[in-house]
Amino acid sequence: MKIFGKIMWALSAFAIFAGAAAAQSGGNFAITKSVIAGGGGTSTGGAFEVNATLGQPLAGGPSAGGNFSLTAGFWSADINRTPFDFDGDRKTDVSIFRPSDGSWWYVRSADSTFRVFSFGLATDSLQPGDWTGDGKTDIAIWRPSTGFWFVQRSEDNTFFSFPFGASTDVPVSGDYDGDGKTDAAVFRPSTATWFISNSGGSGTSIVSFGAASDKPLTADFDGDGKTDIAVFRPSDGSWWYLRSSDGTFRVYRFGVGTDKPVPGDWTGDGKADIAVWRPTTGEWFVQRSEDGSFFSFPFGANGDVPAPGDYDGDGKTDAAVYRGGTWFVSRSTAGTLITNFGAPGDRPVPNAFVP
Repeated sequence: MKIFGKIMWALSAFAIFAGAAAAQSGGNFAITKSVIAGGGGTSTGGAFEVNATLGQPLAGGPSAGGNFSLTAGFWSADINRTPFDFDGDRKTDVSIFRPSDGSWWYVRSADSTFRVFSFGLATDSLQPGDWTGDGKTDIAIWRPSTGFWFVQRSEDNTFFSFPFGASTDVPVSGDYDGDGKTDAAVFRPSTATWFISNSGGSGTSIVSFGAASDKPLTADFDGDGKTDIAVFRPSDGSWWYLRSSDGTFRVYRFGVGTDKPVPGDWTGDGKADIAVWRPTTGEWFVQRSEDGSFFSFPFGANGDVPAPGDYDGDGKTDAAVYRGGTWFVSRSTAGTLITNFGAPGDRPVPNAFVP
């Protein structure tokens, strides 16, 4: 994007967030992507022509023409934070990892075709995420035996690797600095210490938080676009998280030691909700981030593997379980999905961050 007048900007990916831009005015302009996304704003002055969909983020082609006056909120950053979205259509893709040969299989929700890649070993830890910042999930693993991370770029299927962590660490990758790229991170139980390699250039963060027996979690509980340091404590069913927005922490008791923590944005308010899946009964319990109230519902059976994600792209986490090659997905907007994909012994990729 180029704007000529009193100010000239070059914005290749909408780096200004809605509400974060001060009012601007003046000059001729040419816009190469669609505008007025998210919270909108006010533009006045001159004649202009738009050859694209106006009002949809990152949806369009060129616009050109006259003078303009701009009041905040005209551009919007559009980081795709849908988990396990390999094709970038904002929906979690049905996907599995096959330990027997280290292969990844996923169905593109955009066109229902599937892809297969051989990447990793049976003993590797699955760490899929948007490591390159292109809005698509990249295949990635962490190898405990060496402490190396391996990432296959979604752009061209090339890969890169680097060391970070030790064999006894627990990998907890996430976007801790809010730059739209997944960061390598590990939790060291022996010292209850987090080590985070920030991709945004701020170096390595080292934070003491939790206890040796805690289960580290990756979720954005305060809705600031950054992964928060968080743990689930099986000994008393408590949740502890450090709000990246202000450095304060919160503690809630929700669940029992045998529950599976499944935090996600279950209510669609932009914040992760505390949630658990109870294997013994197949019930899901969700504590709303809005007011601390909770709801529950049955979905799945003992022996299933929980695999929550946003499968219908409505911005809300959906309950899902994997049963030996069959998927059962309770989509919050599109209804229940039952599909066969995978085989007994495969691991559903959306289970990657369920401790």
